[in-house]
Amino acid sequence: MKKTILLGAAALLGLAIAPAAMAQTVTGTVNVTGSVAAKCVVITGGSGGTFSGSIPLGELAQADGTLSTTLSGSTNASPGGSTQFRVNCNTAAPKVTLSSTRLSLTPSAAAPTGYTGDIDYTAALDAALSNSTTQTVSYVTAAALPAATVQSLSSSLANSAGNLTVKAYALNTASGALLMAGNYQSTISITIEPS
Repeated sequence: MKKTILLGAAALLGLAIAPAAMAQTVTGTVNVTGSVAAKCVVITGGSGGTFSGSIPLGELAQADGTLSTTLSGSTNASPGGSTQFRVNCNTAAPKVTLSSTRLSLTPSAAAPTGYTGDIDYTAALDAALSNSTTQTVSYVTAAALPAATVQSLSSSLANSAGNLTVKAYALNTASGALLMAGNYQSTISITIEPS
């Protein structure tokens, strides 16, 4: 009888302990988050947020003193001069603002009748885009400078070297004007911002 009671007590004790020892299944989720700020950064031609370069056009006048026909006949496809940069922007349609000053005699001097110390031209920015196309943003100088050209690109900038080409072409003066001797200078201003 002692054996029966002991076995019965052991069985009851086993039942009492069994549910406590059985673990229930639990589930959980953990979210991992982060963010990337919209930005444009210069990769070649400068650093951080600035780039700079030059477009040397060389001799502006032909033998008779008027504007070089090579420069006056230049086009976007065959510019008077150009330079390249690489800028990375991580947004879908960066905004470009482009303006320029006239190509002018420096220091300036009053031009006699039939002469000029100012040359107007088209400044252009060709942006290579991620969809394998090129979008051109242009600005044409004049005696009264127009407002800057502001244009959003139709796609992201290409993730490639030289994705921006800055050009100067279609130089012009008053018909038959003689260029005054000296050094000429112009500044093309470009702003590229994420949008």
